[in-house]
Amino acid sequence: MADLYPLLPLLSGVAVLWLVSRDTRLELRLIRHGVRAKGRVIGYHETSTAARMIVQFRTEDGVEVHAEHENTGWTASRSGEIVTVSYDPDAPERARIVSGPWMTHYVRVLFGGLGVCLAGIGLLLGYLEWA
Repeated sequence: MADLYPLLPLLSGVAVLWLVSRDTRLELRLIRHGVRAKGRVIGYHETSTAARMIVQFRTEDGVEVHAEHENTGWTASRSGEIVTVSYDPDAPERARIVSGPWMTHYVRVLFGGLGVCLAGIGLLLGYLEWA
């Protein structure tokens, strides 16, 4: 059992890379194929494990939507800020903020780099242990 320790950083790195790639794919799909609308941050939905911005906007059909946005930049936003959202017309409640005064991709790059480092460390430790 002791010779399986390289799996811990390797699997952790793979999990982080999977989460970053899933989030990036969703955002890119909405940026490319979604409908854009101006919205307003109206509040936050906080639980013991997460906090999400609540964004209010109107669809092209005039339907008012309150969408929860998952983003690491939520702490920098303020209620009332105007943002641009992109949404799928079939599921507007899953809208994503694509432009806002606090938006940055550095956090995604940071977590991607962390995932690559963890996976690399796991591979190196595995090579040293199992070779």
